Amino acid sequence: MSILPFCGTIYNPEKFPNLSEVISPPYDVITPQERRFFLSRSRYNCARLILGEEKQGDYFEDDFYEGARDLMKKWHEDHTLLKREQPGLFFLHQFFTGPDGEQHIRKGFIALMPIAPYGPETVRAHERTHEGPVMDRLRLTAATKTNFSQIFFTYQDAENTIIKLLEESLPKAVVKFDGKDEATGVENHCYLIEDEDVIAAVQEMMEDKPVFIADGHHRYETLSQYQQQRLKETNFSEIDANYVMGYFACAQDSGLKVYPTHRTLRGLPAFSYQILMDELSEYFDILKMDAEDIKLGHDHRTLIMSNESGEPVTMHLKEAAFNLLRHRLKDPLLAEMDTVILEEIILKGILKLSDEDIQQHRYIEYHREIDEFWAALSSGSQVGWIMNYPDNNILFEIGGRGLRLPQKSTYFFPKLPTGMVFRELED
Repeated sequence: MSILPFCGTIYNPEKFPNLSEVISPPYDVITPQERRFFLSRSRYNCARLILGEEKQGDYFEDDFYEGARDLMKKWHEDHTLLKREQPGLFFLHQFFTGPDGEQHIRKGFIALMPIAPYGPETVRAHERTHEGPVMDRLRLTAATKTNFSQIFFTYQDAENTIIKLLEESLPKAVVKFDGKDEATGVENHCYLIEDEDVIAAVQEMMEDKPVFIADGHHRYETLSQYQQQRLKETNFSEIDANYVMGYFACAQDSGLKVYPTHRTLRGLPAFSYQILMDELSEYFDILKMDAEDIKLGHDHRTLIMSNESGEPVTMHLKEAAFNLLRHRLKDPLLAEMDTVILEEIILKGILKLSDEDIQQHRYIEYHREIDEFWAALSSGSQVGWIMNYPDNNILFEIGGRGLRLPQKSTYFFPKLPTGMVFRELED
């Protein structure tokens, strides 16, 4: 894909030598309680720009959207925010401890990319989107004419040449700004690179690469719809809204980690664990195991299930069941994902949950930490499944085929910080 440098809007480095008090996670993972925490940290915290107090249906209170626009204007007037005059790339390093307990460094760069239709040679996606979140973000974008958060893209680069080039270019950075996410312990270090030769080299290496939406499907859909609105309103073909602000990470970088999201069920009527076990035996070879022996891997045909007493079993999908599933699905590649196996064979097939039940999170609880999973089972959940690590290569191929996975099939950690750089549209 083509990428472009841009004149980003940043917090004034003279007023904010460290951004820890003004950055936040993306809007869609902030709870109301967390929002209050971020607002208490600083009256300049970016959560004021991306979240209202309370949603009424799909939208926040009416004055939130115009209020965010007015607040942006005020922060420009008092020099809280500054828009860079020279276009550049923002090279972000994130130091973090993952859910696996291991320490990692993830590196990627922030740039603009033209909005393109989904396709194997352009933008590959893997999640379904829902209208409500898109309408809310569309209203905020129209009011503020600002991209507050990046869309998280990955790309294929076997030798990781782009990241290596940017690493070598760090001495050329004109600004460096830092910020820590106190809740997760993630250290963010961002370097602004405006060197034209470096930017041109990155552009050349990215030119023929399709990208994969790791996180931000609703944001991409929002900006696609906003583009169409602005094209109709302006009658121009070349407008700012033709481009999205993205964060680009190499799929082969050792710091790019994809984690699973585990599932439990709660409140399912007339549920019997023993009856479930009996029906599962038709599809799976089931063996008892000890909790201390649980190790996650990439074998998506093997699931780990536990009852409410915390007694796990390992379930390996039988060859006959696997082949039947492959032929029943839209594409046999989907059967390689354990979230698809769980949803199709167990949740929909045996337990008879409907698509609406699953979409509305009826009965289903999601857990990113193993400790949360066990805590749910000890506090009323009826049954649960520990999922394996998603495979980056399978995800990229699924996106290339235009397929969609069940909700929360991937968990890219850490989330990108909102507030390191904004992108304002000037149509």
